[in-house]
Order: sequence, then C-alpha cells, then structure tokens
Amino acid sequence: MTEFADVENFNTPIADLLEGDGFSMLTETAQQLLEGDLYALAWKNNTARTDALTVRDLTSIEEAFSQHSLHGTSTSPVVGAACCCTCTPACCCTAVSVIRSA
Repeated sequence: MTEFADVENFNTPIADLLEGDGFSMLTETAQQLLEGDLYALAWKNNTARTDALTVRDLTSIEEAFSQHSLHGTSTSPVVGAACCCTCTPACCCTAVSVIRSA
C-alpha cells in the first residue's frame, strides 16, 4: 500500500490545479496550499497549512474550483468532479457547498 508521504505529486501548488482566473479568487492563505493539503482535508486530516484556514479561506477554494471545467452537480448533463483534486464527495469544497445550500 502506498503511503501518503510516498506520493510525489502532492507538492503541486493549488495554482496548477485551477483554470482561468480561479487562482485570483483564493485568499492569500488559500493560495499557499499544495495538492497534499487538499488531499489531507478530503480525508479528514490536517497539515500545518490547513490548520491556519478560516471559513473565508475554505469558501474561496470552493469559489475558485466552481469555475473549473469539470465542476458539476448531480443534475448537470455532464458531471466531472466538484472538488479540488480527489474523487467526490470530498474535501472542504464539498463541505462549503453543503453549508452554502443549507
């Protein structure tokens, strides 16, 4: 079984995962995240960077990824992923979406 620390691409900056002007939608704190931080959030873990996140940071991540070409809902004609970097349902983006729609 592969260990979390053994996966090399977890150091990909969040900017490389976004499309268009998505990066500019992120708060300064969210702009510092790496793919591994997003995976940690998805699996209910934390990193030093995720410990510093506020609700506004999480909301900015959801907003930035909502512009991604794979973003969708269960009623969309084509559904890709509605989250940052893992299979849905996952991560802070999904959590913020649920809060927003409540």
